Amino acid sequence: MMKEYYFLLSSVTSAVKGEKILLKNGFRAHVLKDGSVNPYGCGYMIRASGEKEKMTELLKKGGIRINEIREAK
Repeated sequence: MMKEYYFLLSSVTSAVKGEKILLKNGFRAHVLKDGSVNPYGCGYMIRASGEKEKMTELLKKGGIRINEIREAK
């Protein structure tokens, strides 16, 4: 079973752009808003399944600034 991660971001714009990057590269991803999980900025994050290192690399190459990555429970 693939692990799921929360990529905590500072803006909805970054979250939507990051979601598109991950989807385009075959990962399952969707944008969520939860200020109790993401204390940064507006509370938006991407929940995605797959290899953490590969997803992180794709997001960074796409110009997405990640505040924190948490494993989803």
